[in-house]
Amino acid sequence: MVTMDKNIKKQLIKTIFEKVPNLVAVTGGMGISYGENKKFYQDAKDAAQYTKTVKKDDVIWVPLQIKNKVELVIGYLDNKKSGVNKKLLEGLYDEIKYKHFLNEQILKFSDPKGSFIKNLLTKTEIKNIEQAIDRGDIVGVNLRSPQAIYLIKAPGFKNKIKKNVNQKDNLDCLKKLNSECNKIKKVISSGFQKNEQNIITHLEDDLFVLLKSAGGTVNTLNSIEYFKKKAGYIKELVEKITGPGVTIGIGQYYPGIEGLRKSFADAKSALEIGIKIWGEDKIYHITDIGMFITLSEKVSQERKCELANQILGEILTKKDNLKTVNEFLKADMNLTIASKNLHLHRNTLIYRLENIKKITGLDPRKFRDAVQIKMGLMLYTPEEK
Repeated sequence: MVTMDKNIKKQLIKTIFEKVPNLVAVTGGMGISYGENKKFYQDAKDAAQYTKTVKKDDVIWVPLQIKNKVELVIGYLDNKKSGVNKKLLEGLYDEIKYKHFLNEQILKFSDPKGSFIKNLLTKTEIKNIEQAIDRGDIVGVNLRSPQAIYLIKAPGFKNKIKKNVNQKDNLDCLKKLNSECNKIKKVISSGFQKNEQNIITHLEDDLFVLLKSAGGTVNTLNSIEYFKKKAGYIKELVEKITGPGVTIGIGQYYPGIEGLRKSFADAKSALEIGIKIWGEDKIYHITDIGMFITLSEKVSQERKCELANQILGEILTKKDNLKTVNEFLKADMNLTIASKNLHLHRNTLIYRLENIKKITGLDPRKFRDAVQIKMGLMLYTPEEK
């Protein structure tokens, strides 16, 4: 069943609040109203369930059905002069849907690379890397080198544009948006003139997405420092246009088309969790976020376990390391108690903990790192106990 696009629904609800006289409430199919003070209306639910107008206590509830599905129910006070009916409401939907369609078409023609990248990362119609390379060549996007995804957040970027244009003119706003986006693309391109595989486009609101390529032979693990180092340079370039405060989330490199989408998911998690824990105006690689990834409900349990294995490394594969860190954490990070429980000299325990720090980049003696290690161990289930 086809459902209403979320952006169109959001705009339609806003328009109904603005244009429908004597409005009581706008609800979803379950009768729960939209807006700040949510309220349940049984009559609205009945109108949606039976797909018919319901009148009770001078309030008329009209179900708005799109593609054989009730998307909204509009309740308004009965007033013959109000002129509210299903045709008016459906007409509002058609008008808004057309505006969105027009904007999408303008974007496709003005930014074919951007449209291709969004489609590549957020949809699944492109099935493999060979198909992606062929389609990319048509619009001038080279996908032949190893690439990781950067998500670049420039706070207030879209609002600044809106302040300088006629907000009621969607086309004027779109033209200005494209102009400012092109400045950012140009400054990044000029910073990497020798590499055509660095491709940036505006994703939404204050977010940009960059496909950053790596030269030479790379794999998931040896590319981490390279992509983190380049992010600092990219942050400086973008801030020349947007001003200070840019935050970047970086995904791992993975091969293939699914690898790009996986890197995109990594970048989103790194950005979201990094800002939540440590704030904006920083650079976060997915491995910097570490096991704080468990705080995100958007990441699958399988992906969390995969990251635990990547980050904790030899803690999980070597029994001595696993036993050492487990006992140290059980002892509340107390060296004396842990060394006694492990039957080790205190200096031997310190040596082992230092070795774990070198292997993983996480120091069990520091609270923040110890929390991450504990989170990772909670996800990890050894095959043999």
